[in-house]
Amino acid sequence: MKRSMIKWLAAGAGLAVWMMAGTVPVQASNAEDSVSVQQAADSQEEEPQAADAQEEAESIAEEFTDISDAEGLLEMRRNPAGAYRLTADIDLSGFEWIPFAFQGTLDGQGYSILNLTVNETGQSLEETFDGNMKVYDTVFAGLFDEMKGAAVSNLHLLNLRIDVETDKPCFIGGFAGYMENSSIEGCSVQGILQLRAFDRMFGVGGIIGYGCGAISDTSADVTLVCIDTDAANRDEQFMGGVCAAGYPDIKGCNIRIAGFDSDHGYVHDGGLVGMYMFYPKGTKYYGSIKDNFVEGKITFFEDNKNRRAYCNGFIGEIMNWDFENGRNKDQFVRDEVFKYDVDLLPHACENPAMKEEVTAPGCDFGYTTYTCETCGYTQTDHYTLKVHDYEWTITLEPTLEKEGLKNGICRNCGAEAQEVIPRLTPPPTPEITPEPESDEGDALENTSVDSAAQLPREPEVSKGLILLLSVIIAGSAIALTALIVRQGRKK
Repeated sequence: MKRSMIKWLAAGAGLAVWMMAGTVPVQASNAEDSVSVQQAADSQEEEPQAADAQEEAESIAEEFTDISDAEGLLEMRRNPAGAYRLTADIDLSGFEWIPFAFQGTLDGQGYSILNLTVNETGQSLEETFDGNMKVYDTVFAGLFDEMKGAAVSNLHLLNLRIDVETDKPCFIGGFAGYMENSSIEGCSVQGILQLRAFDRMFGVGGIIGYGCGAISDTSADVTLVCIDTDAANRDEQFMGGVCAAGYPDIKGCNIRIAGFDSDHGYVHDGGLVGMYMFYPKGTKYYGSIKDNFVEGKITFFEDNKNRRAYCNGFIGEIMNWDFENGRNKDQFVRDEVFKYDVDLLPHACENPAMKEEVTAPGCDFGYTTYTCETCGYTQTDHYTLKVHDYEWTITLEPTLEKEGLKNGICRNCGAEAQEVIPRLTPPPTPEITPEPESDEGDALENTSVDSAAQLPREPEVSKGLILLLSVIIAGSAIALTALIVRQGRKK
């Protein structure tokens, strides 16, 4: 009986060992699966953080429409109430720009629009008022012809060229010809704005032409030219380094102005505002003009026996005194001339001889300097984009469905940039070429299938069977050990 039990236990142990030998690959696979499961668990812990970061980046990106080229700027007119941001400096050389009404948000993010040229007014028509509250249906020009409920920030207009001639009442300005309940903050404009006007009411402003709103921490380095082409009739003319006429709040602005005003009516010129007035009649407001600096000169004539000739460093003529005025400084020159038959221009040399000098771009913009060797007049034109040496970092990985984003830092000056990464391209579907049929190939294939069918297969063992075998082995070992011990004691 004892021997039979020993034989049974030994046979059971052998069977278990044989079965375990067949399950070794399964145990190894389970070990790998265990590692894979742990890695997957770790990955799942990390995925929410990565997903949250990606969702946040995508959410910010979806709030704005990014603009990185001239075509993107031109597309703004399709949705003038949208939210936009620049992701690069943009050169508009060679593009025709027609101003349009803007009611949205434009964040320049510190980037510049170069060589914007405007030669006509937009389609907007608004009522404007002179100092006597006469009303004029007026057209406008600028980056936008009008801004209503709009916000522009951190945007720089470099080498702006506005040159408009019209027989309608008209105002032009760097960012907008007309502004209402809007804001311009942290911006700058550099360029030449010229208006040749025939009708009774017109003006030129460095930042805006006419209106109200808030203009803060913005600079202007502008040459303003206003020419009255109707000598027979008296007009109301306005010029200002910030605004030609209206009541905008102006804070922390830095203005450099060179003004040239040829007028046969009534002149209202100022380093900041040509005429400060509330409109329409009965408007109650308390404005603010403080912490501003003006330098430059306005040269003008007023061909009018009933002369006004308002021209001052801050405001030409003040119609309403309800505004805070403090800490404004100026280095301004009022230059009135009394020769009325020649229009006043920045460069009036009779025999100009221009010399060109090109400054190549690097971490700063390139440009061409034009100097008249006859009179010494100098101006810059034809700006070119910066050339940076960027080191790029991907902040949003592209997918098959969405574009990605990458940020760059210039190794030389630290300038930052952002670019869109195109969506991933799906891999091409491989083409399957059918093999030619042959009897010999079929025979070989059948032989291979038959041989494969005759090969012994590895035993397939489930996890439950492995556990059962483990219990049998352990029980057999314990029983065998106990039996051997008992026999030893009997001897």
